[in-house]
Amino acid sequence: MIRRTKRLPHLLTVAVISSLVACSESTSSDAGSDYGVQTPTTPVTPVDTTFNQQALLTNIVDNIITPTYQAFATQATAQHQSVSDYCALETAFETGDDRQALDDALSASQSQWLATINQWQLAEVMQIGPLTVNSSTLRNNIYSWPVVSSCGVDQDVMFFSNGDINGTAYDITQRTATRRGLDAAEYLLYSTSVEHSCTSEKPVLATWPDMTEQARKVARCQFAVEVTSDVASSAQTLNSQWATYATTLKNAGQVDNEFADVHDGVNAVSDALFYLDKMVKDSKIGTPLGLFTNDCGGVGSVCVENVESPLSQTSVSHLINNLTAFQQLFTGQGSDNENTIGFDDYLIDVDDQATSDSIIANTQQAIDDLSAYQVSLATRLTQEPAAVETTHANVKAVTDQLKVDFINSLALKLPVTAAGDND
Repeated sequence: MIRRTKRLPHLLTVAVISSLVACSESTSSDAGSDYGVQTPTTPVTPVDTTFNQQALLTNIVDNIITPTYQAFATQATAQHQSVSDYCALETAFETGDDRQALDDALSASQSQWLATINQWQLAEVMQIGPLTVNSSTLRNNIYSWPVVSSCGVDQDVMFFSNGDINGTAYDITQRTATRRGLDAAEYLLYSTSVEHSCTSEKPVLATWPDMTEQARKVARCQFAVEVTSDVASSAQTLNSQWATYATTLKNAGQVDNEFADVHDGVNAVSDALFYLDKMVKDSKIGTPLGLFTNDCGGVGSVCVENVESPLSQTSVSHLINNLTAFQQLFTGQGSDNENTIGFDDYLIDVDDQATSDSIIANTQQAIDDLSAYQVSLATRLTQEPAAVETTHANVKAVTDQLKVDFINSLALKLPVTAAGDND
């Protein structure tokens, strides 16, 4: 088989120049609530049985997913250290002190949060095994978006400061996902207001108005240290659980393996590709665009309140990273440039290079389109919603082929999230 020369796009730095102030108590979306739940699979004979599916699984596990998860753990640990360094200065600050060193430390913490979330947005697309079990509990503990609650975080700032909740010692690992994770860290590090965001009375926040501005900053940064420590711990848990699951996936089809046939293992990986459908196309673009029910009045209403990561204004870079991760999984291009076997090669092997080429081209078109924004998604939605409609159409061009040509050519099954979805 003659192989094509593959390439991955260089990520372009996306400049964001406007802010989005959105401190609602919670936002939610139906899209993604059951993401990662896989349809039961039975051994299916693919169109072509000569393709080395085991090699595809090994490459994707060893050269793409494992390095991505490991890099996230490294960034999460660095994030915790950076926030700890900043908070030590914040706690020691006294009136009259020079704030420059403190401001620099906060800026460094924000930069490290960006590095961490950028790495996570790659991992987000690789939701296989540990990130999908138990209703995606581990994934949600790391990053619960689109279900978030700044009010819940504000309450936990005080619960953590008090050290207990109704007489029980505070334990972040027992708290709901919307009060922890990278979402909470963004709110704690980027919010410029020291007022709490709750719109109704919360007993634990009764003393908040009596606290000085500095005391509020200290309480928030100390909870941010706890939150980022928890994220780092979850990242280590992910890598530990993945190490076991990775072996299972690479040995799919062998005796006593949970995947009775190697094709079932390939199907589990292909399910992850559909993150592009429900989360990128529908939740991240379609919902704020008004194609689905949102927080601004439902279908037909543009809603910047539903844009991802509004305080850091990084939604566009999130989308680019999601598409890049999809591209890596599809083409098999990761840390090892010598081994790049991917789904594109599988399609070529079953005489469907047209689908392979089209998916690659449309994915790159979507990346190029987003890279040209030069403004935040919220600004684009407000000033030029038609441009966001074009972005949505570019992503839809990829997902439409995933649902039909890709699935049919490789004799794969659609995941639950895509079944019956004909948009």
